[in-house]
Amino acid sequence: MTNTLKTTVCAAALIFGGSAIAATPIQSVSVDVDLNAIQNAKAANYWTDVADDLEEEIVSRVTDIVDEKGASLSIDIDEVSLANSFERTFGWEENFMVGDVLISNPFDNSQHEFYTLKVSFEQAKAYFPENTDFEAITSDSPDYYESMIDAFAENVVSKLQ
Repeated sequence: MTNTLKTTVCAAALIFGGSAIAATPIQSVSVDVDLNAIQNAKAANYWTDVADDLEEEIVSRVTDIVDEKGASLSIDIDEVSLANSFERTFGWEENFMVGDVLISNPFDNSQHEFYTLKVSFEQAKAYFPENTDFEAITSDSPDYYESMIDAFAENVVSKLQ
């Protein structure tokens, strides 16, 4: 089952507070993850809400740049990287979240961009709670999950500037 969510940021702006400093106005955000493509059932269950959670985190960071003639932001998360990162028990430097990011705006041809974003565990460390024991953290902990989502969302939004 493909978990696809398309959210109009204008509506979400009423729900989520937050601010972002950016030059590219945003009309909508969508995140896609094909959970059936994750061959490892344990990893698929763990990442079940990643599309919703990542989308909500990005929306919360772009509410100040909502524009009905803004760009559409679409992200397709690499399911294989999710499964592989979940299963690694050593080598944190090899744990990452990868996704293809497409920014397109039919109203402004200068606002078209496509890139692949890779966020590592090392980058996500900045989003862990203070005093986290990184020797004890596991890939199935809530802090790991939330920090990876936060780091990915922040990287996407920072590229809108």
